[in-house]
Amino acid sequence: MKRSLLRSLALAAAVLLLAQGMSAASGESGKNENEPFKRLTVDEAEKLLADPNVRVYDGNTDEVYLKGHLPGAVHLLSRDMKEGVLPADKETVLLFYCHNER
Repeated sequence: MKRSLLRSLALAAAVLLLAQGMSAASGESGKNENEPFKRLTVDEAEKLLADPNVRVYDGNTDEVYLKGHLPGAVHLLSRDMKEGVLPADKETVLLFYCHNER
């Protein structure tokens, strides 16, 4: 189930990685030099999810989040991202995803 959820999220092109210093761990493909974000493939995301130090955030609506989310993902909407909500350690890898249902 986790892999199928990951696959549908990747197809929606909504899996983003916000990281400082992560280029060596996941490569530079899909990265725009002007943005701190990077789109991930399913395999890249799955590799990151295997690391217990990666923090995963689900940016979906309440309804979509309750229907199903990655195990351990914290429900966090972009409007709720404020100082103190994300880890203080700037080296922590943050994986954000959302999926728009149509």
